[in-house]
Amino acid sequence: MMEKCTKPCFHQRTLSASSSQTAQFTCYIAAAVIAILGVPPVLVGAVAASTDWNRTLYGSPPPYVRGEQSLVLPLTLQYLTPSYISVIGIGAVAAAVMSSTDSALLSAASVFSSNIYKNILRQQASDYEMQWVIRVTVAVVGVVGTSITFFTNSTLVLWILGADVSYTLIFPHLVSVLFSKVTNGYGALMGYIIGLTVRISLGERAVGLPVVLCLPGCILVDGVFIQKSPVRTISMLCTIIAIQVFSLLALAMFNHGLLPEKWDIFKVKNTITVSPTDAVTQNENDGARSDEENLTDYYCTAQMRTLW
Repeated sequence: MMEKCTKPCFHQRTLSASSSQTAQFTCYIAAAVIAILGVPPVLVGAVAASTDWNRTLYGSPPPYVRGEQSLVLPLTLQYLTPSYISVIGIGAVAAAVMSSTDSALLSAASVFSSNIYKNILRQQASDYEMQWVIRVTVAVVGVVGTSITFFTNSTLVLWILGADVSYTLIFPHLVSVLFSKVTNGYGALMGYIIGLTVRISLGERAVGLPVVLCLPGCILVDGVFIQKSPVRTISMLCTIIAIQVFSLLALAMFNHGLLPEKWDIFKVKNTITVSPTDAVTQNENDGARSDEENLTDYYCTAQMRTLW
């Protein structure tokens, strides 16, 4: 939960840093602070594990026997602390959860409305129309997010699921855009489709997804297939390979006339994506050449005036 609460704020701080050195220093400090902030949850879990719950109003058996280990924090606050501490603690947890929720809703709405709806679907959309798009997106994301919580009672499972999606789908696209010049919209789209299909086919016990595609080492236990291979890393590699293969395929087909140019909705014909690093270097070189040209023109003009 702490990770979900701090992630948007952390990215905001690093992206708004005055220099790359400041952003790096912020990351180093954050790594140390996160390690320190991880001590209280460990202590709460140790206290709950060593507590004789039969001597409390909760009674026996203990939470981990009842399958309520994900509720250790609220149970500890309710049965092992005074009432005012319990109210303050649960209120702090609720505030953190609401902070994460609104940041996630707003970030999802802004990404869809600005990056997808405005730039791809409807570029001439007015500000009033964008306001309604944001409102509808917030409502849809809220309903979908609430529906996902019906499948599990553990927030840790949802956090792991979010990290899984980030690693298998978002991370490959980020790497491809930064380090591959041939990456384009067609490869990115197929990467999402293939990566998501592979990840779902490999199954996920946490959310009840059955195993459809068995990898080497997959075993059958009590009628359920259990994967022993690194399914997340394999899905991530499949996504990267799909992005590169279909990006190259799209470039070849449009540039060699195998597909009509009117089908090129992402405008990749005769273009190669430039990574951000190359773009910065190119802008600096262009700026240097412009300065040299201006300086040369100045001296030439001065010499002409002198001769005149």
